Amino acid sequence: MPETQDLSGVPARREDVHVTSFCQFPGADPLEIHRVIRGELGEPNLAVLPQLPDRGVGADALGRSATMVADLGFDLQPHGWRIGVPDGLDARRARSLLRSDENLLADVAGAEKKQPSRLLLGVLGPWSLAAGLHLTGGEKVLSDHGARRDVIEAYAHGVREHLARITRATGITGFTLQLDEPKLPAVLDGALPTASGYRTLRSIPRSEVRTSYADFLSVLSDGKEPSALRVAVNLPAADASWIERVDLLHQAGIDGWLLDPAAMGPRQWERAAGLVESEAQLFLQLLQPAGRAPGIVQGVKTILRPWRQLGLPLSRLSALTLMPAGSFASSSAAEVVECLGRLTGYAQALEQTRVDA
Repeated sequence: MPETQDLSGVPARREDVHVTSFCQFPGADPLEIHRVIRGELGEPNLAVLPQLPDRGVGADALGRSATMVADLGFDLQPHGWRIGVPDGLDARRARSLLRSDENLLADVAGAEKKQPSRLLLGVLGPWSLAAGLHLTGGEKVLSDHGARRDVIEAYAHGVREHLARITRATGITGFTLQLDEPKLPAVLDGALPTASGYRTLRSIPRSEVRTSYADFLSVLSDGKEPSALRVAVNLPAADASWIERVDLLHQAGIDGWLLDPAAMGPRQWERAAGLVESEAQLFLQLLQPAGRAPGIVQGVKTILRPWRQLGLPLSRLSALTLMPAGSFASSSAAEVVECLGRLTGYAQALEQTRVDA
């Protein structure tokens, strides 16, 4: 991610191996979580804007992302979040939580001796958002072509406004945006249930998904090239058509990918090698937050083994960002510190390997 600027004023990307995390953390005290994050993921690592689902309605992934659909109100019904209506009580609470988190981030960043320059934010991907929201009549947004187009476009503008507010409040300009797309396979395969649950919605054409993603990225970058924004997509690791989904979104301009090595076979690794060669960034999920972590030597060998088998040069290890294999939503503070500390040890060893190559 960007840290410095060259003479043209375009932020330069970092060229070392660093560590980041999913954004979900336990508890209801964001300030305490910020202390842990800044302690373990301060630069040169990639800190995150924490999300605390334990705070209840409006702090969930869908409600939080819905607050970013620009100029469209929403509310919570028994069947789920409904878009295109005046804000309900739960929607106002969700908006309040998001603005409170933005303001707290500004306070935390302002208290640091060195102003942070980089941040990872996690939101639902546009198609998982459209698959989770409902129209005023109760059916899912995904069922209506015009509605899903308008919601996704408004979402892109709202996410851009979210980033702009953070920049104004903190001075941070280098962002990695993680788009979680757990429902994209069902969207593409026509496997998403209707609101009634008695049938499934029609599959969305690949061309529409590709075009919408390209438009989404264009709005986020505000038409400026090159952009200081890195967008990474998190697709379900167990999806049998993972390579096809990656190719589709890569064509739309996505240049970052979350990978789960435990779910990858030779074909997936070969595709990952192609992504590295195309200058993509790979976010490698390595450790279960509460799991037993191998030592640094063994951990690094596990990473380097497929890298060398694919014939990738050690100089390109900077294409890797290390992260846990899951969120910290159910972890203790000690488990968070232990996991991130071990990942940092791996990253430092990999960086030394890269430098010595």
